[in-house]
Amino acid sequence: MAYDIQYDPKAVKQLQKLNKSIASDILDGIEEFASNPILTKIKKLKTPFDGAYRLRIGDYRVVFYQEDNLMLISKIAHRKQVYI
Repeated sequence: MAYDIQYDPKAVKQLQKLNKSIASDILDGIEEFASNPILTKIKKLKTPFDGAYRLRIGDYRVVFYQEDNLMLISKIAHRKQVYI
């Protein structure tokens, strides 16, 4: 099952602030997961991100919500800053 990807405006701004090579790697990782979702690559998050999932791409984390075939990207940040 493949996912349709939708980005929150905050996630787009966070992605634009990153180095272009890092942003490219993150986008490639998101596309790869969306086309071939392997459940071992994600982790369900707890409070305050109830219902969200985390996708790990190198030192960066992508926080997203899942509804049927939709993958809503809500936050992209370095692993030290993503849960703040």
